[in-house]
Amino acid sequence: MKLYNFGVLWLLLLPLAFTSFVHANEAIVNLHLASPSNTDTPRNHYIHALLTLAFAEQGKQVDFIYSIRPMNKKRVVEELSKASSINLAWLSLPANSYPDLHHTSLSIYQGLHGKRLLIINKNQQPRFAEISTSAQLKPLIALQKQSWSDYDVLIRNGFTVNGELDYKGMTRALETGLADYFPRSVSAIAAEVTKLQHQNLMIEPTIMLQYPSHYYFYTHKQNDALLMELEAGLLKLQKNGKFAQLYQQFFVEKQRDLALSSRKVFHLN
Repeated sequence: MKLYNFGVLWLLLLPLAFTSFVHANEAIVNLHLASPSNTDTPRNHYIHALLTLAFAEQGKQVDFIYSIRPMNKKRVVEELSKASSINLAWLSLPANSYPDLHHTSLSIYQGLHGKRLLIINKNQQPRFAEISTSAQLKPLIALQKQSWSDYDVLIRNGFTVNGELDYKGMTRALETGLADYFPRSVSAIAAEVTKLQHQNLMIEPTIMLQYPSHYYFYTHKQNDALLMELEAGLLKLQKNGKFAQLYQQFFVEKQRDLALSSRKVFHLN
């Protein structure tokens, strides 16, 4: 009799247990992301924090799952377009260039990613201090990968660019004088130069390149449910002020330390 009652009780509780299990799983959002193409690049803590907060506003927790193989931007777009590999990426892409990819409406970096400072050889600083116009900078050799968005911007604006080297090759080119400068995002340049402190490189203190560049979270249109959830969370963060607080936490001090307001700004398109 007791066995019968236990069996009946188990049958009655099974649907409830299963439902709770499903709901628990639904409260976890699995984000499949691309590992950086440069293996020395750390995980993006700002992105992690922003995604974690956005989904928390929707009552969700995030599990970050990175690809085994590193991916450059071109590969990221290719994999995201397949809808079978990674399911989210943060990118700056030309409008309507990939119809199968949809993106959130809020700019992740609030335009900060379009501000570029220059990594140069320390011995070349007097030379750069004399530059007052973009025309003087254009004949000098800049470094970028062809797959990076900066490459197209610099070429379009008439700059001289070597796009054939990998990251280590670029820093060696600066050290040996085979290239003149390496434009890098304001958001990351300080950390990069810290890693390169054993090399004779520095952040050029007088010049800033600036062009329109807005990063959004992208996914394949088949993952629109994921994107809608993220969008709703981001809008809540914007409304309650947490988005602005997080941005200030990560970037306001960096901007101040890099003296952006006192630099010569060369505007690109």
